[in-house]
Amino acid sequence: MTRRRWQLAALVGVLLLAYGLRVHRLGAQSFWNDEGNSARLSERSLAAIVEGTAADIHPPLYYVLLRGWRELAGDTEFGLRALSAYAGLLTVAVVAALAKATPVARRPTADGRPRPEGGSESVGRRVSRRRSAVSGGLAAVVPAVLLAATAPVLVYYSQETRMYALLALLAAASTWVLLNWLSGAGGQWAAAYVLLVAAGLYTHYFFPAVVAAHGLVVIVRRPTADGRPQPGGSSESVGQWGSRAVSGRRSSGGRLAVVHWLLLAAAAALLYLPWLPIFLRQVGGREGQRAGPLAFLGDSGRWLVLGQTISREEAVWALVAAGLLCLLGLFAGRRALVAVTQIAAPLGLMFIVGATDPAFFKFLLVAAPFVCLLMGLAWVLPRRWLWLPGVLTALVLAGSAVSLRHLYADPAYARADYRAMAARIAAEGGNVGVILVAPNQWEVFTYYHHNGAPVYPLPTGQPDPAIVEPELTRIAATHERLYVLYWGEGQRDPDGVIERWLDANTFKASEEWVGDVRLVVYAVSPLAGEAAPVAPTPGGAVFAGLDGEAITLREFTVWPLAARPGDVVGVRLVWSADVAPARPYKVFLHLLAADGQLVAQRDGEPGGGSRPTTGWAAGEAVIDNHGLLLPAGLPPGEYVLQVGLYDAFDPATRLAVAGGDSLLLAVITVIE
Repeated sequence: MTRRRWQLAALVGVLLLAYGLRVHRLGAQSFWNDEGNSARLSERSLAAIVEGTAADIHPPLYYVLLRGWRELAGDTEFGLRALSAYAGLLTVAVVAALAKATPVARRPTADGRPRPEGGSESVGRRVSRRRSAVSGGLAAVVPAVLLAATAPVLVYYSQETRMYALLALLAAASTWVLLNWLSGAGGQWAAAYVLLVAAGLYTHYFFPAVVAAHGLVVIVRRPTADGRPQPGGSSESVGQWGSRAVSGRRSSGGRLAVVHWLLLAAAAALLYLPWLPIFLRQVGGREGQRAGPLAFLGDSGRWLVLGQTISREEAVWALVAAGLLCLLGLFAGRRALVAVTQIAAPLGLMFIVGATDPAFFKFLLVAAPFVCLLMGLAWVLPRRWLWLPGVLTALVLAGSAVSLRHLYADPAYARADYRAMAARIAAEGGNVGVILVAPNQWEVFTYYHHNGAPVYPLPTGQPDPAIVEPELTRIAATHERLYVLYWGEGQRDPDGVIERWLDANTFKASEEWVGDVRLVVYAVSPLAGEAAPVAPTPGGAVFAGLDGEAITLREFTVWPLAARPGDVVGVRLVWSADVAPARPYKVFLHLLAADGQLVAQRDGEPGGGSRPTTGWAAGEAVIDNHGLLLPAGLPPGEYVLQVGLYDAFDPATRLAVAGGDSLLLAVITVIE
């Protein structure tokens, strides 16, 4: 088999690898918030999709495509994500085309000028040279495609029911079509370019960054006066290329190329005209933490190379190798600078508009294929130096393997499991209600929760206590238990109106993180009402603080004293301190069997975390509600309930009380 056939076989193998990585465990994880929004929006009619996205932060094309796709592939996680998976696979294929879009330069003549076409060059030498150019192009293609096939960000967003894989595909494809048009290909490339740019604009509001980068490409690749592309390529250094581009030596052919491109961009804008008023309303800066230029470049570069499923400390060697590959890739001349413009323009625009928070890095999917292309172009070095890009590429691939392993198998990087949360609520049953605190949770939660417990998205408007608290009172009056899903509440309820009310009027029984969603279970107990079923028990026990302060348990109430497994025992404590504690202390409730074995516990700062001890005033009575969830399957019998305090920063350090480190509150009888 010839070298070229080996390279083509390798290219096919890499594309198969790309496909396998994108469909591996494609439906294993639950939809997360934004994916649920995509899934539910695609259920609507086309008119309803367009109407809905007019008020959304994304344009409609992806949702329209997903609407048709679900008719073919179904509405499962695998089926809906498959659209992104195939878009991601096509992106890898386009990277191969981009790596070959500009052939390697012709060997210069003795005086250093590019060898002219025809002339004294024999037909045999010309055929041999063109075959060498194809071979040289393929030498860069396979590494670039391998890097794109395994790039963690490209794999990650190929497994998400969102528009970002399509965004990357349109950015890469429109650039490839533009390069073909600039090389003098037929008018069909111009028409394809107009359609792809319009599609990109209808896919994401960040796509103008790609169009701006295209403008730079047109300027630096303008043709000569006779209409042919200016000579360049691997034989033209970056400095020569930049000097020529900046020097202002414009030919009439170059100006004409710019004018023609502007007409193509205007045609795409004309297709986008119906949506332009909505774009102008949506475009602008983004809220979030603004980083400095160096920090932004460092964080965004790490994200582009290794993705978001890896820590800062892992695979630093892979980042160094990627940086060196990019530097070596610059020696590919014009092809490298095409990649550079497609990377630099999106990065620059993000920094200018202030979208430097990592939450917005997914916009950089438009640049991710070109990072892989730039690294792959390092393989155009002379053969005797190919060991260097070989070693560096292996290091980058090893770093990608670490990130992909986390993506597939590490729960710490898993998406929020709404599927499991809905199943748990349905299985536990009872008179329960579900409160969703955050935007975009309704769609994803109701994708899995079709009937049963009522769902309350709060707040429905502004988080005004005068509006929200009566609604919470009404909800709590009709349920015995509340499941509350907190996500993004810093934006929707920044003052914590909902959580403060629940902490004061219900009993927090459990709290856990499910991905980036905090799932909290509250028991609604009459202990919080005016007509409590039992009177409080006077306390008076004093806990000795670590800084000499005295913390007194003034009174407590425990109800019910007889409960079944799965029930929640409400515990209402009233504390005070002689001076404001300087340290944060946590409260623990322990339920012990007759043999002293711990069978249930509840730990947390007072007031569900809303009344930390460092915020107490001297002599203030602090009401502290806790719920103790009795485990399912707990054998019948009598159990001892104890309370204590410990240092929040050192759980092993408990506060002394009554000659020990805990206080007996009650005996709980578990019945069948």
